[in-house]
Amino acid sequence: MADEILVYEGVSKKLGGKEVLKQINLSISEGEIVGIVGANGSGKTTLLRLATGLIYPDQGEIRVAGKPVRPGLLGDLPVSLGVLIESPSFLPYLSGLKNLLLLASIRDQVNESKVRESIQRVGLDPDLRKPVKTYSLGMRQRLGIAQAMMEDPAIYLFDEPTNGLDHQGVEMFSEILTERTDQGACVVLVSHDQEEINRFCDRVYRMESGSLESVREKRVKGWRLLVESLEDVEKTLLLISGSQMSERKNGLPTVICKGTWKDEVELRYYLDQHGIQPVEIQVNAS
Repeated sequence: MADEILVYEGVSKKLGGKEVLKQINLSISEGEIVGIVGANGSGKTTLLRLATGLIYPDQGEIRVAGKPVRPGLLGDLPVSLGVLIESPSFLPYLSGLKNLLLLASIRDQVNESKVRESIQRVGLDPDLRKPVKTYSLGMRQRLGIAQAMMEDPAIYLFDEPTNGLDHQGVEMFSEILTERTDQGACVVLVSHDQEEINRFCDRVYRMESGSLESVREKRVKGWRLLVESLEDVEKTLLLISGSQMSERKNGLPTVICKGTWKDEVELRYYLDQHGIQPVEIQVNAS
């Protein structure tokens, strides 16, 4: 059984006299992506902030990698976190590389080579000298993702992570999630976008009035797509990261892909939007 890396136990929090979170119980294990969907102001972002140790619960306990998050000096804050909460903030007059090198120097755990590698992984040029204030929204979001991943944390906290990303950027983010969870990291992803949550997450919860309600406990881990032609195979391989061609079934070309959709209807709709209409979709149990 996978180890629990992030645990909320009976957590409640008031902000400005309003109870934002009410008796939250949630545990997230290594290799798992948990999604929380809800309207603005429902408490999603506060839930993430509590895990960072920048604010603290009024009741209950949060444990990061087995260690309780408690008030104290900065040295006691959780260290194994990669965080992108709300819009990423950087020093506007510095380049992307200089911003991330400055942040990396705080803990001094990664060198410039690792920072450059992280910037390249999100599709940006580490040698781009333009100041961040000239970056587009999508470029700033990519840089924020690079910042979250550059120290290879055990836990990722993402708030609306695909905001401003184009289709290529969303696929890049999906690949990064797969890479990191395959290595044992866990991810908490919050969004107001139900489709985004359903696509990326293993378990899904809805946050409403400070309370968590389970929407889906576990997603199907894989799908087998039987398509008409090799052209459809190629289109599917390009569209869905991590998919791969398999042996023919019932005489039809076949593609295996990970279960990033909650059911066949949702997957079929997604494929149809990109001009792919499988003859048959099967659950891949292997």
